[in-house]
Amino acid sequence: MLKNILVSTDGSAHAKKAEALAIDIASKYGAALVILSVIEGGALSEDAKRLAQQKGIDISAVLAGIDITAAAPEGAPIVLHAEYTLSTARVQAELAEIIITEAKEHAASHGVERVRCLTEGGDPAGAILKVAENENTDLIVMGSRGLGALKSLLMGSVSQKVSHLAPCSCITVK
Repeated sequence: MLKNILVSTDGSAHAKKAEALAIDIASKYGAALVILSVIEGGALSEDAKRLAQQKGIDISAVLAGIDITAAAPEGAPIVLHAEYTLSTARVQAELAEIIITEAKEHAASHGVERVRCLTEGGDPAGAILKVAENENTDLIVMGSRGLGALKSLLMGSVSQKVSHLAPCSCITVK
């Protein structure tokens, strides 16, 4: 019997499908639902920028970026592009809040009464696993792909890491 379900969401198409499945399962089993959004930090992916704009978040400061010019010992200028700024962090936090609020409203509209919303920072797989343990989760539901950058193709996906290391059952939604 399922008592505690964790769904991790970033607002991507696959995450939305994972939310819908987790909500459906929670409503059928009368389970508690934990909705988690992980703020990874770093630069926003193009998909995340697009989603933030769709949600009405002002990302003009993020799009402007910051150029920092430093001088090398030989005097040759080096231009560093610092795309992760306080404005990027603000956009990520605001987007996470919108995403989990929408998911909570979706759950309530389907009769799920016990819903907790959490936002964590850091490595997505690590954060999901930590919350799963802390919340005594019976099932983790997540999308197979998210808004993250292409680096996941090189380093392995979050869903692969979570399903391999999780102490409970996992469903990965495509």
